[in-house]
Amino acid sequence: MKNKDKSRIIVKIGIHKHLQGLTLKEIEVIQDKYFKENNLDTRDKAFVKNLTLSSIRNRGILENIITKYLDRPLPKKLIEIKAILIMGLAQILFTRIEDYAAVNTTVNFFEGRIKKWRGLCNAILRKIIREENHKNKKYNLSLNVPSWLYKVWKKQYGEKNTKIIIDYLFKEPFLDIKVKKDFDFWKKEINGEEVINNTLRLNKSGEIKNLKGYNEGAWWVQNLAAQIPVELMGNIKNENVLDICAAPGGKTAQLLNEGAIVTAIDISEKKIEKLNSNIFRLNLEKNLTTISVDFLKWNSKKKYNKILLDAPCSATGTIRKNPDILWNKNEEDIERLANTQIKLLDKTVGKLNGKGILIYCNCSMQFEEGEKVIDLFIKKNRVKLLPIKPEELKLFPKEIFKNGFIRTLPYMYNEFGGLDGFFIARFIKA
Repeated sequence: MKNKDKSRIIVKIGIHKHLQGLTLKEIEVIQDKYFKENNLDTRDKAFVKNLTLSSIRNRGILENIITKYLDRPLPKKLIEIKAILIMGLAQILFTRIEDYAAVNTTVNFFEGRIKKWRGLCNAILRKIIREENHKNKKYNLSLNVPSWLYKVWKKQYGEKNTKIIIDYLFKEPFLDIKVKKDFDFWKKEINGEEVINNTLRLNKSGEIKNLKGYNEGAWWVQNLAAQIPVELMGNIKNENVLDICAAPGGKTAQLLNEGAIVTAIDISEKKIEKLNSNIFRLNLEKNLTTISVDFLKWNSKKKYNKILLDAPCSATGTIRKNPDILWNKNEEDIERLANTQIKLLDKTVGKLNGKGILIYCNCSMQFEEGEKVIDLFIKKNRVKLLPIKPEELKLFPKEIFKNGFIRTLPYMYNEFGGLDGFFIARFIKA
């Protein structure tokens, strides 16, 4: 079997797993296993990753078109049929693969129990090619956003801003790397675009481990918006900091690099292992203690002057990199996560010293996980908002500052390509 055929099989498996509810990160782990088993080269790996990502990112558009050309719905039990059609149409609409090649390779997947669907697939794809004028057509990106989420964003941000958000969410993702030291040297070595805070922005994809400076521990991956919470702590040199829900460890690395003595907690043992591995690569492990425990059940009596709570959330602010979130999250998830966030905040207060500072953040764009959570938190506890002022973050756009807290959206800082969506609030005891 040729590597091109193997590559398409791996893509088909990935989309099938996505339709079953697996996240993009889980799919990448599965695909990496197939890469090794089939000895695929760099070019074929890139093809698999790009086509898988394009298929998931544009799932709404693809399903909308497929449905338009079906006389009746596809059988729900045979989701493999849907996965193959999505992959085939994604090749036609979003790659440079010749139409005839995309159709032929897609049709060949219909074997065994789904062989009888081969003719329908062939007819649908060829009809789309004839009628859609796909080479020049611009599709409505809002189709990629589930209706419930679109309605929420429209209510929160207005229709105009929602459309701008969506436009940015479906641009190619960039990569921000935070340089530990010797910024000018690594800027030349890596050749990224300088933004702020010793950060380089790269607009290329590929294996992170192949970037210069990885093995030397010269940098770590961290979106510019995700760097703000630590910046708001002020001088943390030799300060004991509690880092709650710490994995995968970008903020932990930032804290350690600023000279803090960090206790990092995460419920997942595997994630703590990965965090330790990342910090060890950066040679920052000297002042780090890691604990794998459910923070809500942690009984330590020690208190801290500075605490960072990066709460688990829907992560809708990271859809640009993780488009599977659009399909793996729903309204019930938002409510459940918001309840968890409030519980974590309530518990955190008990770990805070009298004049201590608590930074609460997450990468959600939902008010239910930001503004509404902190309103309830303040009503329930003897805490008050410590307003975040523009002069504290002079190089960031003024529009991120809202009523004493911070809310970044994908289209902000647009001269450099935008930001992840983030919510950040700072508290002291009342």
